[in-house]
Amino acid sequence: MKIVCESFSKEKITFQYKFPFFITSLSGFHEVLGSVVTSKSAYGIGEKYISTGVNKRNLLIECAFKNDDIDKRKKIYRIFALKTKGTLYYYEKEINRKIDYYVENVKVDTVGLHKKAYISLICPSPYYLDIEPSIYKMASWSPLFKFSLKITASGIKFGEKNTTLMSTIENNSNIENGLTINFKANDTVVNPSLFNVDSREELKIDITLSAGDLIIVHTQRQNKNIYYIPAKTGVEENVNNLLVYGSKFLQVHLGSNTFRCDADEGVNNLEVEIEHYTEYEAV
Repeated sequence: MKIVCESFSKEKITFQYKFPFFITSLSGFHEVLGSVVTSKSAYGIGEKYISTGVNKRNLLIECAFKNDDIDKRKKIYRIFALKTKGTLYYYEKEINRKIDYYVENVKVDTVGLHKKAYISLICPSPYYLDIEPSIYKMASWSPLFKFSLKITASGIKFGEKNTTLMSTIENNSNIENGLTINFKANDTVVNPSLFNVDSREELKIDITLSAGDLIIVHTQRQNKNIYYIPAKTGVEENVNNLLVYGSKFLQVHLGSNTFRCDADEGVNNLEVEIEHYTEYEAV
């Protein structure tokens, strides 16, 4: 098992059960902490359940390093600077996860055969993610142009259109979560949309796209936004106001989710790519 922390400046430090940074204690990694909210009436028996909230995660890392290695101490202070954000990567056999954190405090002992460092990290979102997202493409182009190039008398194909307008995402965790959806136009597209066949929910945007225009939709828990990047300017702008009335910021529900892309006009000119991270309560 090993833990890798990547700082805001992309510098990394690795903790393992061996030197240079030997793990002596870990806390908060395998916990699932919730807060149950109930209400009690004046003459009732017991209480009525209302909901369960999920608390932030506090990761505590205690490690040892050799007493005469000042550079190691400097590295700890540099990577875990207060008020900074980082990403922690957790590896254990087939489990590979990541989680974002903010540095709460750092303490280093200055006595003993080996120095010890105590690092406290706060994760506002307590869920772990897969290290890499799953990518699902619909109505996209697959490039066929490659080297070494041989052009025959019949010519060559530079690309091949994937005509599939549907894709299925399996959510095998017990947490519903959001998506990042990219709508890209190869020519005129009117009102692009994505429809969840299983839940009958739809996300639709009231916009006419020209060749090269891009719409990026985020439907994550703390990030529900729609961005438009026109090909002419390349300048990103927020267009949440263009969400069609009745539309949903689509979530990946538990189990199987089949999505279908569409448009009022020009669906054959539309490419759709969905990016999805599975979330986990613990490792």
